[in-house]
Amino acid sequence: MSAEAARGRTDTRSFTAWFVDFLRSELAPYPGRGLLVARMVISATLTMILVMTFRIPNGATGPLYAFLIARDNLLSTARSARNVMIAFGLCALFVPVGARMFGSTPMTHFLWEAASIFLIFFLIRTLDNYSIASAIGLMATSALAIWYLPGPAAHNVELTLWQIVSPAIGAGVTIVVEVVFHAIVKQDELVRGLCDRLRLIEELLDCLASEAAVAPALRRRLTQAAMIGMGGLRRMAARANTTPTHRAQMNAVVSLVGRGVDYAAALEQTTKQLSETDRAAARKIAEQTAATREQIAVGGLAPEWTPTGATLPLLREMEGMFSLIPRVLAGSESLEAYDAFTERAVPESRIFVRDAFTNPQHLRYALGGCLAGMICYVLYVTLAWPGLATSVTTCVLTALSNIGASRQKQVLRLAGAVIGGFAFGMGAQILVLPWLDSIAGFTVLFVVVSAIAAWIGTASARLSYCGLQIALAFYLINVNEFHIQLSLAIARDRALGVLLGVSMMWLVFERLHPQTATEAMIETFLANLKLLAQFSTMALDHPTEQSIARVRRLRTAISNNFSTVNAQADAIPFEIGAARPQHMAARDHVRRWQAMLRTYFLLELALLQYTAFSTAETLSAEDSARVSGFDKLCARRLEALAAYLDGQYRASRMRAVETMEQTGERESVGLNQEFAWPGWIRTEATTEAKARGGVVPLVSEIRQLLDRVTEEVRTTPLFAIEQENS
Repeated sequence: MSAEAARGRTDTRSFTAWFVDFLRSELAPYPGRGLLVARMVISATLTMILVMTFRIPNGATGPLYAFLIARDNLLSTARSARNVMIAFGLCALFVPVGARMFGSTPMTHFLWEAASIFLIFFLIRTLDNYSIASAIGLMATSALAIWYLPGPAAHNVELTLWQIVSPAIGAGVTIVVEVVFHAIVKQDELVRGLCDRLRLIEELLDCLASEAAVAPALRRRLTQAAMIGMGGLRRMAARANTTPTHRAQMNAVVSLVGRGVDYAAALEQTTKQLSETDRAAARKIAEQTAATREQIAVGGLAPEWTPTGATLPLLREMEGMFSLIPRVLAGSESLEAYDAFTERAVPESRIFVRDAFTNPQHLRYALGGCLAGMICYVLYVTLAWPGLATSVTTCVLTALSNIGASRQKQVLRLAGAVIGGFAFGMGAQILVLPWLDSIAGFTVLFVVVSAIAAWIGTASARLSYCGLQIALAFYLINVNEFHIQLSLAIARDRALGVLLGVSMMWLVFERLHPQTATEAMIETFLANLKLLAQFSTMALDHPTEQSIARVRRLRTAISNNFSTVNAQADAIPFEIGAARPQHMAARDHVRRWQAMLRTYFLLELALLQYTAFSTAETLSAEDSARVSGFDKLCARRLEALAAYLDGQYRASRMRAVETMEQTGERESVGLNQEFAWPGWIRTEATTEAKARGGVVPLVSEIRQLLDRVTEEVRTTPLFAIEQENS
């Protein structure tokens, strides 16, 4: 396929038109979403009823934990709740003791507040466990607001201790709901997740085998599965209550299926038509995948695979991955053969991330969060407006979001605060609550709003934070006291507090240290090109524990960068301004190039695996030398691409927007002419050579991919707006 034919059309729609389609896709149902929303709403509703019945002060954080506690499996939910309780205990000691020691005079009280908020943001950034980070953030900020109030210390201590009860009830109720759910639904979530992904691959292979068009729904689900990855299933496998051998086997199966999903996504994006031989092979692979899936579902041993004769490298690699599953489950296949190419589960005993005390970005983040929180604190203290204390809690909840640093965060925060605080919160006070006289009526209202928030909260990372913000704003207005709240002044103060927190986080992280999503996407993409160049030159002729660890670290860094580029690309449509069309064009180009580079990465993994473990053939010394030389040429090509695009990017930041499209043309240096492939690649990449299998078809496919990427980069400036091909 030529570069021109591969190009599409830049999405030049207005923000409004794009946003309508965005909401339609994000709010569409998917398998399991309704059940997950039901579990969240039931947990939140039962918590609310208990908080209201026992008149627990400041009880909004209780039902909120139905949105925060992990639901990977029953064991992970219990661990999450346990970690929450540990965090509450630490906060219950830290806040009263610190306030008693430093809260006697205004100056020391101010410094103590600043140090506490800094510590909260630092822990949110560096703690390895999300449950503990969220618990410390919510508990500590709520308690700090209490110690601003005048009154005897004993009363403040009592209110602080009450802060533990509400979220503890939320955690306990969530565990009970999950226990009941797992008692009713007998199927293992790990097995179900594996079977769902295998079924997607079967459907894609059936479409390719029959030359039928891939349905948009299948394409969307396959892309979603590739983007989500296998992290959740890998955690389930590592935490399963089985023997160590079985856990290792299931972790291996998860890794193999994950690789298969990556291959399937690459097939869908890069392959439009198969040869007759590969169509027959795709049909046979689909049949054998179905048989393997059925045996995994019932816990039996999968049947052995028979060769299909596929010539397309991606099909051959998918077949090779899936053919290992029966041998892994039977215990006849060493798990080391792919261990170098998979991520290992993080040890449960780790408290902080690896670079917690060495990465300056963590310190910068904590200082920024501290500045935003202290601005909120100074404002509501100076104005003697304690109702705005929700602003500091909002800053912390905003920090718990892991969405890319861009205007996307601000849109979601503001939308959630307005919908949950003003539309649902104050709207209910005006139109609904005056007509209710019992908790039964309020429960109906609570269920409706919680269901809406939970449905949005179970969308992808592009929208899910908005659901949490809606729930927070509504709960702060209507669940913080144990009666129906009709005071619009209180609701106004809490809603304004949420908006104040959102505004301060925007000011600190967006205006004082601005970086658009386009800049973050391009910089990460360029960094990943350089990492791919490093990966291309890695060798595992004699694998050792140290060399395998280096491969694993580099593989993880590259995979994380792929995910970061996707996340930032998803955030670009949220940005507005005169340069939006050019930024959307860069988004389309980078996403298309990254799809091809991701395929290149998968094929390089397979090539490295041949040299490391000889899974398909034994390479001669001459072949090994050829592969090594080829990898060095690939690395040079990738480094040249990175330098070429970096020149366009830096030039675009110094020139006017109108000159962006001409930047690449002026700086073109003829990439293809500088990096010619050796003759043996062109002469051996014939149909007969491909039929022999081994490294030859891989080398040929890698060469074609890099040639295609190079041609597109050379002929398409990064910020050029492409029109529909005629």
